[in-house]
Amino acid sequence: IETGVKEGAELVLDGRNPEVPEECENGYFIGPTIFDHVTEEMSVGREEVFGPVLCVKRVDNFEEGLTIMNNSRFANGSVIYTQNGYYAREFAFRTDGGMVGVNVGIPVPVGIFGFTGHKQSFFGDLHIMGRDGFAFFTETKNVTQTWFSEEGELGGKVDTWDGTITSLPEKE
Repeated sequence: IETGVKEGAELVLDGRNPEVPEECENGYFIGPTIFDHVTEEMSVGREEVFGPVLCVKRVDNFEEGLTIMNNSRFANGSVIYTQNGYYAREFAFRTDGGMVGVNVGIPVPVGIFGFTGHKQSFFGDLHIMGRDGFAFFTETKNVTQTWFSEEGELGGKVDTWDGTITSLPEKE
């Protein structure tokens, strides 16, 4: 936070020294922090900050904003707030972010959604939630079956998977 201030970002909400419950006073905590007027020249504008820190970069238009986002070496998530369906669709299609929110913050962590950071925001072989998470913790099994009608079995003939009638072997 101090680096962001020194580099010229406007500290709108300072998360240093948050109020915490008594039993947590010896811990290390940071509260919600908001920087405004962040630029690419600032380290808080280039690096991925893990914590409740929001950096607002102001742009003149949609294309400039999308270019700045996609030029980042990180691509964890991206969000757009708009009432324009064209820009919402374009944003979702063209952003490099692995998690995309339209008029909602990044929609995780919910188990059915993947935590899908891209570029240098992704580590390992699988994403930790969503389809990859289920695949990692699931042992799959393929079962192939066909059922014969009782009438067919009794008559010595059965329907096969392709709809033809086949005779059963003679019982010994």
